[in-house]
Parts: sequence; C-alpha cells; structure tokens
Amino acid sequence: MNSPELQNITIKELIDQHPTLIKLFMNMGLLCIGCPAETFHTVTDIAGEYGLNLNHLVDQINRAIQNTTISTNSRT
Repeated sequence: MNSPELQNITIKELIDQHPTLIKLFMNMGLLCIGCPAETFHTVTDIAGEYGLNLNHLVDQINRAIQNTTISTNSRT
C-alpha cells in the first residue's frame, strides 16, 4: 500500500484486509483491536494517539503486509 493510502485507511478496514496485522498491533501494545474507535480511527490517528512516528508505523505495517504476502505466495 502506498503511504498516503495507508495513512488514511481506518484500522478496521486495514485489519479486515490484512488480518495478520493483528499480531503486529498487539506486539506494539496498540489497543486498537476490538476498540469501538477502530471503525473511524486511521493509521495517522493511531500514530498521534500513541506518540509514534507515522512514517515508521507505515513502514512497519507495509513490511508486515509484504512478509505475509511473500510467505503466502511461497506456499503455492
């Protein structure tokens, strides 16, 4: 996902598209999973809420998505 697109996606949309990100969020101590605000909070909102560097968060999410895609494709 490109950076602007990822910055503006809601956490719910992101998790619905990439459920493996639940583990990343939990490992980072982000309490987004199951929170009612996940339906309207974006990645940008979460970075601000937790005092995280937005670009670093976006990079981590993209890496996790890529790793999942690579491992899924290597099984086929």
